[in-house]
Amino acid sequence: MKRRKGGWWQLKNLMKLKSIFIANLAEIARPLAQFMSQKAREEEIFEDNAYCDRFLFSEEDNRLLVTPFPLDKQFVKDVSSLLGFKNLTVLHPKKIGESICESILKDSKLNQKLREIISQNPGISLCSYAATPEFLELTKFLKKRGLSFHTPEIPIETKLWTASFFDSKAGFRQAVSAWLKNFPKMPKGAICSSKAEILGWADYFLKAKEGVVLKTNRGLSGAGMRIIRRKDIKGKKTTEFIKKILGQEPYWQKEATVVEELIEPDLKICGGAPSVELKVNDQGVIPLYACGMRISSQGVFKGVEFGKKAVPPKIEKILFKAGKKFARFLFSLGYQGFFDIDWVYGKNGQVYPLEANLRRTGGTHAYELAKRLLGNDFLNKYYLVSQMKTSAPRFKNKTYAFLKAKLDSFFYPIKGKKEGVILTVLNYLKKGKLGYTIIGPNKKRVGQIEKNLLKSLYQ
Repeated sequence: MKRRKGGWWQLKNLMKLKSIFIANLAEIARPLAQFMSQKAREEEIFEDNAYCDRFLFSEEDNRLLVTPFPLDKQFVKDVSSLLGFKNLTVLHPKKIGESICESILKDSKLNQKLREIISQNPGISLCSYAATPEFLELTKFLKKRGLSFHTPEIPIETKLWTASFFDSKAGFRQAVSAWLKNFPKMPKGAICSSKAEILGWADYFLKAKEGVVLKTNRGLSGAGMRIIRRKDIKGKKTTEFIKKILGQEPYWQKEATVVEELIEPDLKICGGAPSVELKVNDQGVIPLYACGMRISSQGVFKGVEFGKKAVPPKIEKILFKAGKKFARFLFSLGYQGFFDIDWVYGKNGQVYPLEANLRRTGGTHAYELAKRLLGNDFLNKYYLVSQMKTSAPRFKNKTYAFLKAKLDSFFYPIKGKKEGVILTVLNYLKKGKLGYTIIGPNKKRVGQIEKNLLKSLYQ
């Protein structure tokens, strides 16, 4: 546990707040992280906590944001000025571990302030990155103290299980095969519960197909996934090769693993990895956006690209049609909140659904940022890139003020035009990395800005 001073530096008008947002991204990683080696576990939790800056761009004004790490004061002011926020308050617990919600409950000062804010703002909404068990415990704690608030982004009371079940690799695969008629076909695969089953199916796909993908049930953003191509095992014994992989992390032995055929992506279309995000609430299904994901050769999520001509109309139509079908299915079961479906666009010209993430995603904050900054029709007028993290060795452990002085010429709006860089993740500077969103009139211009920015991060 790391100690820090309390986060009471920016208390504005707390009696006119419309929502409270809990940046609980690290809680999503806990089911997987508990089965990681100690070093990998610590790195995963730090990374997810370090992404908290990006939630400045979520939701609307008149908001309380509670983050695991403190945010730079000037950065918060600059974001507020850019987006026109007049009443954004940011707080954080004194100590943080793997769960911000648990830290809130243990921090008496923050706990009390949270209860005061809710009691003083009738009708306030309590939202989070995801409807985790820890967040649900926090809501129960507050309700037991007679506090009244809305939770518009978690499943209804008797259907809380839906978020966990369909957020898993196995849950989505079961839903597609058993419940969603006329849904695009997934890659061929199996849900395995033992080492022998994993080895058997992996061997089968490596002989029958171009490769195999191993996905632990609660993996996220590439963690808990391994892609193996035939060429990787050339001259080696398949079984021994797979056994070695399974022995590298405890999670392969602790929970269900999905083993499926590898669909080689066509990188020219959406980077080979289209995705679609929607929202489900008491009003029904709300389509948001389609995008192309930035994915490494080993399946690690890096960011998204969306906007004008980012996704071919034919693919976009397939994604939204399937997304709406899945959304209606979730709605019928009582789910509320954000979700996306990740796909692969194969070299054979077919698009295959891979998994669903029942929460906000790595693109949600960029979508909300752009909508507020550029208007509701921005998807038809602008091109955007949102990078979760990129190496910035020149700025390791540097302050936002230092970055601002060195990179100001890249910042949105460049020379008054609706283009440029918006920094979105700064807490990762402790390890020499940062995150950003770039806006431009088209893909080519965004690419030029990004190329020059990346050069400046090293020199």
